[in-house]
Amino acid sequence: MALRLSGNKLVGTNPAVTVYRHITKQVPRVLTLYDINMEPREARLAVQAFFRKNADVKDPRVIDMLISKANMELEETLMQWKQKSHLVTLLDSGVSLLNQKSQEFDEFEEGLDNFFAGIDTNHDEK
Repeated sequence: MALRLSGNKLVGTNPAVTVYRHITKQVPRVLTLYDINMEPREARLAVQAFFRKNADVKDPRVIDMLISKANMELEETLMQWKQKSHLVTLLDSGVSLLNQKSQEFDEFEEGLDNFFAGIDTNHDEK
């Protein structure tokens, strides 16, 4: 765990946040290295979707494993040990995760709108 000095006391930073920052800083470089036609903003959102997918993990051993895996993925990507198709597939699956979450949110929001409007969509009228 990374430690930094804040005033007179040591404050630990979250290692997941640290690896997330490292990855998002490298996104423009990776897109250029692999000649991927994707906006850095969209690629960062795909990375964010992977991190949010595992946001509910509480076991410290699993968290350490996921952080190690993320560091390895970043290193392999920067060393160009991956092929372009591997990275494009990974980013596309992150974008699809993001779209899936937004679709679930839209359905939830529509249900709330129906509730506040007094529309009951769960029962069929006879």
